[in-house]
Amino acid sequence: MNFAGQAKMGVGALRCRLGAKIPLNVMVSVTDRCPSRCSYCQIPSRCRPDLSTEQWKDIFRQMAEAGTMRIGVWGGEPLARADIVELCAYARELGMYVSLDSNGYFVPSRPEILENIDHLVLSYDGPKEAHDKNREEGSWEKVTAAFEAASGKVRLWSISVLTKNNIHLLDEIMATAEKYGFMTTFQTLHHNDTLGGNTSEMMPSADEYSKAFKRLLEMKKAGAPILLSNSYLNAASKWENYSKTRIMDCFYGTSCKAGRAYCNIDVDGAVYPCSLLIGEYNGAKNALNGGFKEAFLYLSEKDLPCNACTASCYPEYNYLYSLNVPVALDWARGVKRTDKLLLKMKRTGE
Repeated sequence: MNFAGQAKMGVGALRCRLGAKIPLNVMVSVTDRCPSRCSYCQIPSRCRPDLSTEQWKDIFRQMAEAGTMRIGVWGGEPLARADIVELCAYARELGMYVSLDSNGYFVPSRPEILENIDHLVLSYDGPKEAHDKNREEGSWEKVTAAFEAASGKVRLWSISVLTKNNIHLLDEIMATAEKYGFMTTFQTLHHNDTLGGNTSEMMPSADEYSKAFKRLLEMKKAGAPILLSNSYLNAASKWENYSKTRIMDCFYGTSCKAGRAYCNIDVDGAVYPCSLLIGEYNGAKNALNGGFKEAFLYLSEKDLPCNACTASCYPEYNYLYSLNVPVALDWARGVKRTDKLLLKMKRTGE
């Protein structure tokens, strides 16, 4: 997102801070389908039918009218949809910033997607052995091919899920980021049972997670390409029990803005405050029945069963939509560095 877009988002956040309810940022799960079978993900087993192209376009149009400025497209694997390029292009035509999360499997065979999104987030869990243990055999070669195909073509980030298999491999992940010119982000094992299943055997100890976040903060201050804010990394290192992914306390010093400034639309069109509450929030209405805006406005902050979580994206959103200036500046620098890396890799490839 450029400076003008960031400024516009800031104005929207201010309006939310003053009491407005605006879906500035919407995560959109467009399919359960996925060619991969990752150890910590049960989404493909949900096997629900996809909404049609026209249904999603109608929802996107309603989102833009309701004030949405950014959408994060995920799944499943979004590129499993034949129409995903058309959908992303349409969202951009409506003036929304479009990011897409992918495991990378289809990126080399569908390079046109790179011209129709604003940035790509690839799932990358480290060197071959660790990545394949977290995901499935052969997945490392596929995401590496995706990095090759996307580097220098689009803003590029990675998302690494930290487990027992890779929590000791932060330096190796940074080396890959330097090679392909991308910025890194990190997650704990945080999906609920509906989306993630039982991941206890992969869960690092509290001490391992704490040390990893402290190490990431040190690496970032030393210049490593890490997007997560200093505020989040510092707080995340102090989470008491990482197997308990949600708590009611305002752990990060700000209340949760899910259902006020952002939300998540599930594969069937149901509108949830966030992805961690899919299947666990009883107040979800469907955007196909009465429209997206009505479903979003129906969400109630009073009904949220939590106020803080270990999923890195949501604390960061909450900081930003609370107008936390240090975090906003931190992320602005990260976005600027993303663009510099894109330009550098583009020149390298010419």
